[in-house]
Amino acid sequence: MADNAPINYQHFFQQLLEAALSPVLIVDRALSIRYYNQRAARLLTATASMPAVRLDHVVPDPAIVQLVRESIQTGSPRSGEVDRNSNGPTWRVCVTPLEHRTHTTSSGKRWNAVASHHYFLIAIEDLTELRRLERVRRDFIANISHELRTPLASVRLLAETLEEAIDTDPEKAQTFVEKIEVEVQYLTSLVSELLELSRIESGQVSMTIEPVQAEQLVRETMARMLPQAQSHRVILRTDIQQGTTLVAADSKQIARALVNLVHNAIKFTPSGGVIVIGTALQAEGDAQRFFVRDTGIGIRPEELPRIFERFYKADRARSKADFIGPGGGGSGLGLAIARHVIEAHGGRITAESTVGQGSTFTFTLPLAAHKF
Repeated sequence: MADNAPINYQHFFQQLLEAALSPVLIVDRALSIRYYNQRAARLLTATASMPAVRLDHVVPDPAIVQLVRESIQTGSPRSGEVDRNSNGPTWRVCVTPLEHRTHTTSSGKRWNAVASHHYFLIAIEDLTELRRLERVRRDFIANISHELRTPLASVRLLAETLEEAIDTDPEKAQTFVEKIEVEVQYLTSLVSELLELSRIESGQVSMTIEPVQAEQLVRETMARMLPQAQSHRVILRTDIQQGTTLVAADSKQIARALVNLVHNAIKFTPSGGVIVIGTALQAEGDAQRFFVRDTGIGIRPEELPRIFERFYKADRARSKADFIGPGGGGSGLGLAIARHVIEAHGGRITAESTVGQGSTFTFTLPLAAHKF
């Protein structure tokens, strides 16, 4: 086609609308939709063609319509943020008048340009994900500040008391030294877990995926956690079915996930309770299931959806009083790390619980493609 060929401006204009990264609509003074792109149609879940349809018939929020009316009345741009509902999306809406020019001539030689605002462009930006990320950032800063403040305050107080007792009461001073060591150990563990979680989330942890027998993962976790279970007077058992099944896993990372689950179970299981570490082939036969089941105090239904979030702790007062660590609780990162490790393997982790009866954490791993 020659460079000077006539341009189909209608088609060209529609292509410009479709190239926009945001949902865009153009309305006239009567609020009738004249043009729009497909992003706008999807956002507004339009079931029919929108041209000539009134804006207030397809836009559910009156605040957006009001912004457009204000722009029509004043002839100037308007913008604002609109929260669809308390838990719904947040939109930033910008309304821009479009200058429309008509040309007239009275003598056939002289052109007069008359400008007026006949059309108004509405651009909608979905801020929902941005707001969610901002909340995550604020929650992270608040949580990490809280987690650091408590042990640091304890270390400071213990150090001051130690200074007073070091000459007058050596035995008491030794007790304070041991408590400081516990707090420092907690802080070290917290920093290590934060760094590990950061590396996992950013994909910087290299995993060696190889065929591993399911029972090997269970038995290694059993051997590692048995001393801690015994010290807390909790019975630790295994329930292994199809234990020779080979799963595709990084044994070190999966062992860490299992240890985190058993560690939590010990924390919330009273003395004399039972914890079972088990594995079995999924009913569909396409994955291997691992589980940690306890007879602990359970998790409230409203807390279950959040237990795999970073720093989330399901009622700190529920943990055993003799658990080693500040306040009898952990950092709130163990389950988040376990979730990321499992999902990085292509598996899925879930939790079920009944208050007063116990909890069961279950995750799946894909079967190995070949055998030893």
